[in-house]
Amino acid sequence: MPEETKTRLSARVLLLDDEDRVLMLKIHDPAATRGPNPITADFWLLVGGGVQPGETYEQAAYREVVEETGIREVAIGRCVWTQEKLVGDPAGELQLVIARFFVGRVASAAPVSFAGHEPLEASTIVGYHWFTRDEIVAREAEETFLPPGLGALLADVLSGSAGAPVSLTK
Repeated sequence: MPEETKTRLSARVLLLDDEDRVLMLKIHDPAATRGPNPITADFWLLVGGGVQPGETYEQAAYREVVEETGIREVAIGRCVWTQEKLVGDPAGELQLVIARFFVGRVASAAPVSFAGHEPLEASTIVGYHWFTRDEIVAREAEETFLPPGLGALLADVLSGSAGAPVSLTK
């Protein structure tokens, strides 16, 4: 009988500054090319990660912003997207990731620091960039941004017309 698939809860943050630019982390992870939903080894990813035991999604979102960016002055807002996705973990085992994506707001001058990275983050996060929506749309044909279709997804959030959380699960 096959083993049961592990479940991992994840909180991601659409981290926006005062100019509506979104912070994206540049990832280099050869393991991303394997598994049930392979992508390129180099991609752009929103800040975020796993929900720890006893944490809410919102608490995890705040903690992940602090760990991955060093930014403490952040307002975590509402959940705008949800996603369930089968992925391979670093050990090659399959897991179901159940993610919620929150809007986070920071000041435009907020400095980014990678000093709080855990070992896996330190080995895979190779940079960052504050993107405008137009920059993401222009680069999506050539580069991988996660979640897929981020430029279009941002339009509703930035216009304020986003209603209930949208499921990104395909």
